Amino acid sequence: MKKVTDISGFPEGTEEDSQEQQDSVEKLLKLTENDTHLTVDSIECLPGSQQGDNYMSIIKRILVRGKRRTRTAKKSKEFFISLIYKRQIASLQRRKLFRADEAFANEINAYNQLVPVLRKFSRDRLPFPACVYAGADAEGDLIVLEDLWRTGFRMVDRRKCLSYRQCRTVMRELANFHAVSLAMKQVQPVLFHTMKEKVTEIVYTDEGAEFYTHSLQTSLRGTLDSLHYSNKNGMLDGPIKAIERLDGRLYQIMSTAVRNSHEPWKVLCHGDTWVNNLMFNESHDKVKLIDLQTMRYTSPVLDILHLLYTSTGAEVRANHTDELIHSYQESLIDALRVYVPIQNRFVLPDLEALFSYANIRAEYNSRIMYGLGIAMWLLPAVTFHPDHIPDLDSVTMNDFKTKNHEKTIAQMLSPDYHIRMRDTVLEFYRKGVLETI
Repeated sequence: MKKVTDISGFPEGTEEDSQEQQDSVEKLLKLTENDTHLTVDSIECLPGSQQGDNYMSIIKRILVRGKRRTRTAKKSKEFFISLIYKRQIASLQRRKLFRADEAFANEINAYNQLVPVLRKFSRDRLPFPACVYAGADAEGDLIVLEDLWRTGFRMVDRRKCLSYRQCRTVMRELANFHAVSLAMKQVQPVLFHTMKEKVTEIVYTDEGAEFYTHSLQTSLRGTLDSLHYSNKNGMLDGPIKAIERLDGRLYQIMSTAVRNSHEPWKVLCHGDTWVNNLMFNESHDKVKLIDLQTMRYTSPVLDILHLLYTSTGAEVRANHTDELIHSYQESLIDALRVYVPIQNRFVLPDLEALFSYANIRAEYNSRIMYGLGIAMWLLPAVTFHPDHIPDLDSVTMNDFKTKNHEKTIAQMLSPDYHIRMRDTVLEFYRKGVLETI
């Protein structure tokens, strides 16, 4: 991978930046577009995300105006593009603690080694933004993506639960993405195996076990504090006792759900399908998935559980989970019929039987504790008010071990967090799931 010069440190909100910064952008575009005659006349830097919408990287929107030489080479044609620049967070302590370097490297690898292969096989039907560049420059890791805003895609308010319609859109797109893995395993097994071996597990691995064990334990204690806060009339006495039995076990439960998956069920998963990694078009019938830092090879139902238990309310899950899984299953089979070529169609009956609604639902139920764990872990971040975001740069491992971090988080929790956490735990308790662990 070639390196480009420094493209960091843009001052936000200025009409024009320094010639040096313009030159950096120009060199990048000349490299990626293979156009030595391209020139950049001006750049403008704007925030790429709102406060509290991104915890593991720095996102900026770069507006670029310049000129390209026409094929006749007699005159130049003006162009305007908007790009998303994604960089590492500055704090080395935070990067080490949260394994941000490994996560960023995983995303660079995904855009360089996985997405191009998957995109070619699927005939460009993937739900990811186009990647202009993924690599490094003088300042470190750098990912440059198309600006989905320019094509009408928007993030939604993370604090609002996704609607049934929005979830159905995501489920259909997840099914299409997962189907690419299933089809490739049948049609191009050697290529697929080589590709998926390049995926690195970031969270549920020996290197991350200590930190994430303490992080999930902190989330468990936060859940118990929230349940005690909401237990006005004793209705939560039973759920509280059930959650207390998870003490010291949550990381292992989550790790088992992710790592104890077997063929032929395993597919390439997005790995972090919460609301802030989704961008919808205006009518909410199309969606793009962003942030590939935790892409992993595991059971497809984990992407579904991650979505439903971080980004929906109890009403959607109670009334529409069956419909959503049906929609996922139907879309998965439809996509397989597209991606498996005629000469390999003999594999379709077995795939359709394996990925029946009943089997997908059974797989979903067998890993449902992942849904509770991810809710405990992420609902604080989902529901934080933008003006009350914890300073993660100052957090240390000792803060998790001594409960300092959870005390800080507790002061920032919103009423909506307590409602959603209570409803989620009650859902698992009433289904009897907590009695089996």
